[in-house]
Amino acid sequence: MMTPERPQKPYTLSLSPHRSLPPRGFLILMIFIGGISFTAGMAFLMMGAWPVFGFFGLDVLLVYVAFRLNYREGQKREVIEIMEGELIVCAISPRGEEKCRTFQSYWSRCVIEGEMLLIRSRNEAAEIGSFLNLEEKEEVMKEITSALHRGRNILSVS
Repeated sequence: MMTPERPQKPYTLSLSPHRSLPPRGFLILMIFIGGISFTAGMAFLMMGAWPVFGFFGLDVLLVYVAFRLNYREGQKREVIEIMEGELIVCAISPRGEEKCRTFQSYWSRCVIEGEMLLIRSRNEAAEIGSFLNLEEKEEVMKEITSALHRGRNILSVS
């Protein structure tokens, strides 16, 4: 007598960098920096040092560009999926480009080596969560290890 195979529910974990300054806070910060720079620049302009006024504007522009690049980099994500005996790690760039690696979930494990969180399977490895702090990496490692364990139990029962 055959037992019907229970389909494995897919496990998905999505990781993305945290940005502590929301867009509204960024607007307030830029208005504040722009106001201070404009006021200081006007003071120098009144004293006859007109080139300094341009440098204050350049400072504001550089701060703006740095924040925009930081926010753009914050749009990258990593998606880890476990289903039907496979562990799939997809890194998605801010431009939407995907790079995926597939491992056999039965032989995979999640480990922290030094400062890196790795998915290891036999002699292959993929780093995940490079933007996470150590505490978050430990939490993600426990979560993935638990999901891998559940997946192995479902495969062994079937």
